[in-house]
Amino acid sequence: MFRRLMAVAAAAAVCLLPGSGLGASASGATLACGPATLATLTALDSSVATNIYRGELGGSETEIDLSHVGTSAALLAAVAADNQASTLTVVKQLVYHPFWHIVRLRVLDAAGKLLADVGGAYVIAPVSRPLKQNGRVIGSFVMSVQDDTGFTKLESRAVGDPIAIYIGGRRILDLGADFPLAQPTSARLTLDGTSYGLVADTYNAFPTGTLVAVIAVPAPTLVQESQSCASVSLAETERVVKRIAARFDPLAARYGNFVETVHADTGAVVVVRIGLRAIAGSEGPGPPALPQTGPVSYQGKIWSVFSFAPTPPARIFVLVPQAP
Repeated sequence: MFRRLMAVAAAAAVCLLPGSGLGASASGATLACGPATLATLTALDSSVATNIYRGELGGSETEIDLSHVGTSAALLAAVAADNQASTLTVVKQLVYHPFWHIVRLRVLDAAGKLLADVGGAYVIAPVSRPLKQNGRVIGSFVMSVQDDTGFTKLESRAVGDPIAIYIGGRRILDLGADFPLAQPTSARLTLDGTSYGLVADTYNAFPTGTLVAVIAVPAPTLVQESQSCASVSLAETERVVKRIAARFDPLAARYGNFVETVHADTGAVVVVRIGLRAIAGSEGPGPPALPQTGPVSYQGKIWSVFSFAPTPPARIFVLVPQAP
């Protein structure tokens, strides 16, 4: 039922003219998003949450932590010796290391026997790798850099929608609203007196199985419903980007991290300029001329642009690809 919302959003996108970015008809009239507005908002917010999850699976920090585990001489020696006590000691050192972030680590020998498992109870986005010594597989490990609580906080900071995690249909935790104990099955729900549309995304749990993240998207306003679906999606992207910008303080000193996070979470291209000059951290120089708002052609695509200047004289331009 939740996925029907996504289908409505996809159907709404078909109404857009290439390059218009406004959902204009052939006669120039704007097509109101109307009943598809909630689905459009839900699709955008759900995609951001899923991108955050994917970052925990294969982001740069995850790859670095995988290397810490896979190349640990102490761990390889303990596993090769089939020494459970030594393996447990090393695993604790890796998990509770002060300079990197591993929330759970599970190590097995070559036959699949558990040697050590250290970390939190409810963990998301497990990644598995073999353990090799002198080119020979001597075991394997399952690692995660994020627990369920951390994931809900990341979603809340980026999107701001209430979110709950369910395992086996039972609520494990929630943030932003008081969700029901049993996973809701309807596409809409009233939480704490506010009406929401719901979307459920299924992710991998640690070490196996799945969990469900239920995100509650506020019901749209009449003003939003009167806009085109493309305009609704662009405005929602702008809202998310500005929330992400607020997390980096001082922003001017962390443009690179901000740009990387926005691109990873939304897929947008971010160009930071002072005048016509792209500054350090910008995602490339961008097109020669950038409007503060409106369409632009860049890298063979048509993009919708919005911009803001939280740290003058720099201006942040965000380029969102238009739906074909």
